[in-house]
Amino acid sequence: MPKTCRITGQTFEPTAQEMSLRKKLAVDGEPDIHPVFRFMLLGAFWQHWNLHKRPCGKTGKPIISVYPEDCPYPVWHKDEWLKHADPPAAKPDFDKPIFPQMWAFFTRSPIAHNIGTANENCEYTDDWWYSKNCYLCHSGYKCEDLRYCYRMIGSRNTQFCVFTFDSERCVDLINCHTCFEVLFSFNCWQCSASAFLYDCRNCSNCMFCCNLRNKQYCFRNEQLTKEEYERVTAEWDFHSRQTYEQGKEDFRRMMEEKSWHRALFIDRSEASTGNYLDECKNCDNCYFMSGGMEDCANVLRAGGGSNDCLDCIGPAFKTELVYLTTNPQDQCYDVRFCYDVVQCKWMEYCAHCYQCEHCFGCCGLVGKKYYIFNKEYTPDEYENQKKKIIAAMQKSGEYGQFFPASFAGTCYEETASGFYWPLSLIEGKKMGFRMREAVPERSSEALDASLVHDRSDKASDEIPQKKFWDHEAQRPFQIQQTDIDFCISVGVPLPWTYYARRLQENFRLIPFNGTTRQTTCAQCKTATATSWPEKYEGRILCEDCYLKLLYCLSSLIKLVSCV
Repeated sequence: MPKTCRITGQTFEPTAQEMSLRKKLAVDGEPDIHPVFRFMLLGAFWQHWNLHKRPCGKTGKPIISVYPEDCPYPVWHKDEWLKHADPPAAKPDFDKPIFPQMWAFFTRSPIAHNIGTANENCEYTDDWWYSKNCYLCHSGYKCEDLRYCYRMIGSRNTQFCVFTFDSERCVDLINCHTCFEVLFSFNCWQCSASAFLYDCRNCSNCMFCCNLRNKQYCFRNEQLTKEEYERVTAEWDFHSRQTYEQGKEDFRRMMEEKSWHRALFIDRSEASTGNYLDECKNCDNCYFMSGGMEDCANVLRAGGGSNDCLDCIGPAFKTELVYLTTNPQDQCYDVRFCYDVVQCKWMEYCAHCYQCEHCFGCCGLVGKKYYIFNKEYTPDEYENQKKKIIAAMQKSGEYGQFFPASFAGTCYEETASGFYWPLSLIEGKKMGFRMREAVPERSSEALDASLVHDRSDKASDEIPQKKFWDHEAQRPFQIQQTDIDFCISVGVPLPWTYYARRLQENFRLIPFNGTTRQTTCAQCKTATATSWPEKYEGRILCEDCYLKLLYCLSSLIKLVSCV
């Protein structure tokens, strides 16, 4: 039966998979919030995109953290936090609302300055793991010599890429796999020595091409000889920013006017809905998930063999039985109403905890068991106290709800939700989110970004000493000698924006807004779900027609002659 979201007023209908998981996870009643707003609330607790210089709250030494100085929590360097985590405790008052009591000691409980481990020379990163020599990067695993990247695995010597895996010497890739020396390309696999490709596989020496398979020396989907290809591509010197920007504009026109788009990217999956799924089974309304996920509903950004997750963001690495939680990672089990918990089990209403079990309403703990409000109890005392606090929260209407949005450690604009679902200051405050009240002031020595030299191979020796100002991002940025050397070597212009803005512009090419919509296949007119926006109407294909397209274009035959 359709329901009305009590926050947004939008109608939605719980699916059978969602209701089945609610029963399995012992979640009472039916949902009263639209799934997209659930994503928005949970995503506001996942800090993204910005790193800040600030002092460590423990030692006073300067650190680089995803949390700014105005973070409501004390922020310690992670090494100090792991060694000295002993946050203040409190005793619950069952006659008063519980969330305000939690907030009072949460804001006195130190948290780690970032997420990640086993890195070498990766100080300017967050959510970064087992990597070496990476700078201004977020969400990556086993990478080396990366700069300005987001959501990377197994890649090397690459810049300004998002959702890119096992690739090397590339720039501006979006959802690409196993590429080498490729520039500004989207949804490509096993490509090399190419630029401005969309949905190509196993192609080399191609430029401005789309939907190709196993091709070489193609320009705008036209087969050329090696000599012809080298002659026509010589006109595109991407050392120049003006030429590179013209290439991006041509690419966007190709996407809208020439390319064919697979309605949904669901591979090796069974009984699953959503988009960008790989190796998933019985997953409903899920997005960006891979690696053996099973029995999930309303989950965003997950992987590594997790299952039985409902209304979550970021469950990863064999995490099970999780409800309404952000970033439960690395073998979490039976976790609900939590955020930023790692290797934790049997947890409720906890935040920033590591290797903890049987905790309720705790923040900033490391290696603890049977704690409530950061205070230790015997197992029997814990169970009795837990029953009392749940009863008090049920009476106040708090139990079953996620934390108030104000508990988030960063402003809404610097979170995953701030990117996917941007809000004005007034809208965000009305919904209870912490919003950025002011933007950084331009420093007097910062030069206008338009003064960055057009060509990387003509850059002056003074550039690394200068600071530039990105008007749109309202942020300063610098161009280091490492950037200049890399840009010259791969043949691209110098960076000309604040790095996070460029990453976000690239990421926006991936169609996602928390849901899918209904459309009709451009060829067979069959109804199909898709995430592509309406500007691509007439170019979206159902799975069967898309596969026919690939067969046709493998011989560079027009689609109309094949269907």
